[in-house]
Amino acid sequence: PVQGVTLTAETPGKVVRIEFDSGDRVEAGEVLVQMDVSQETAQLRALEASENLARISLKRIETLLAQRSTAKSEYDVALAEHRQVLAQMDALRAVIAKKTLRAPFAGRSGIRQVNLGQFLNTGDPIVTLQSLDPVYVDFSLPQQRLAQLEVGMAVQVTTDAFPDQRFEGKLATINPEVDTATRNVRLRATLDNRLGLLRP
Repeated sequence: PVQGVTLTAETPGKVVRIEFDSGDRVEAGEVLVQMDVSQETAQLRALEASENLARISLKRIETLLAQRSTAKSEYDVALAEHRQVLAQMDALRAVIAKKTLRAPFAGRSGIRQVNLGQFLNTGDPIVTLQSLDPVYVDFSLPQQRLAQLEVGMAVQVTTDAFPDQRFEGKLATINPEVDTATRNVRLRATLDNRLGLLRP
């Protein structure tokens, strides 16, 4: 499960809208940053018109072919042209989608690293996103304890930030291999964090 990621620009472009502030709680799929897609949108409209014309031509040639008034090669050319326009439209829609940055999961945003009007290059950082509920805790135990462990068993976690409080969770994963140097086995527990007290 994803605990946190740094969201980056997937394609170059100018930032025209920012839909979040640093530290905001965001939902999965929520638009965070919109880059300029005016050129791609115009190209898509032109391709939609071309696709309409190619579809009409294809239908006409299909009719003529059924009447044996044209060669099969004419139909093949018309079909290929129609498919080519559809492929160009799909490619353009993919570029538009890459210029609309959405939250891949619900969480809390970090410090915003972009500004309105800024030009982003591929890979430029935009913001970190941390999942706060649930929180995953990784820890190790000696291999001698392995026989006593099973996924789903109750786990209690303490932290220096809240020394008098115990956080309840469940053992989610037992690493299948033992560390050869320490002879410890790595474990991961899942903790409910609806109150947001724990941080990754």
